[in-house]
Amino acid sequence: MIKRISSLFAAIIMIFVFSVGAFAHDVPDYDRTGSITINLSYDGEPVRGGSLTIYKVGYVAEDDGDFFFRFTEDFKECEISITEIDSSELPKELAKIAEEKDLEGITKRVDFEGRVKFENLEIGLYLVVQEMPAIGFNKISPFLVSVPAYDGEYYVYDVDASPKVEVEPKPDKPPEKPEEEQDDKLPDTGLTNWPIPVLAGSGAVLVFVGIILRRVERKME
Repeated sequence: MIKRISSLFAAIIMIFVFSVGAFAHDVPDYDRTGSITINLSYDGEPVRGGSLTIYKVGYVAEDDGDFFFRFTEDFKECEISITEIDSSELPKELAKIAEEKDLEGITKRVDFEGRVKFENLEIGLYLVVQEMPAIGFNKISPFLVSVPAYDGEYYVYDVDASPKVEVEPKPDKPPEKPEEEQDDKLPDTGLTNWPIPVLAGSGAVLVFVGIILRRVERKME
């Protein structure tokens, strides 16, 4: 009898423990806001300057205790499923839609520490794009951030992200021009050939005048 009671008591305790664990499972708080902090750095140094823009592309939906995202009205025509959050093509496609529709997002400049913080955000899925990069750097690739983010046990409402930053490639140097071939002609001194016939003609006239004057002198002697 004692063994039966002990077994029954142990079973009750196990049921209670599992029930408490299931009840304690964290769920998103729809009334809570969050934030996204983006840190830009390269080779351990902050990348200052430029700006970042975020768009809300998804909202949280629930079905029998399961939570998932659905596209917002502006992005509902996206042909890639929102479940493919880890796909590199999904944020590119969403960024293309935002550009084509000229949608208005939230834009902030990158501070001196290479950081941007977007605060008071409703829970949902956000697209991060960069239209103006820092001088000397390429634009970062578009990426998605979930607010809140689930860490496997709890939902985190203040999310940090550190996207990859790449240096802008330097333009290739133009090929050096080959040295121009030396001209076989004599260097131009600035003189032209037109005075030669003029001087020759003037000399002939002077000779002719001299001869006439000589004859006149002889007759006068």
